[in-house]
Amino acid sequence: MRLAERAKTLVISVEDDGPGIPEDLVERVVEPFFKVDTSRPASEAGFGLGLSIVSDITRSHHGSLQLQRRTSQGLKAVLEIPKIIPAL
Repeated sequence: MRLAERAKTLVISVEDDGPGIPEDLVERVVEPFFKVDTSRPASEAGFGLGLSIVSDITRSHHGSLQLQRRTSQGLKAVLEIPKIIPAL
């Protein structure tokens, strides 16, 4: 996990070395209840809400969430939010 400060934004990066997400599913993992790993029993796989919630909260703060496949293995999530949230 890394935190970086830019002139107008804060950037939080989280990297893991898990199995990653297939390229064709990267955009879908922010959909509510979508789960990549269908091989796990339903009782162990969770609800598929984590990235959906992160995406919604990020957008509500006028930020962005980018999910990137790592070259070796795993996933990198980059959350960028403005230091000052614009008035509505």
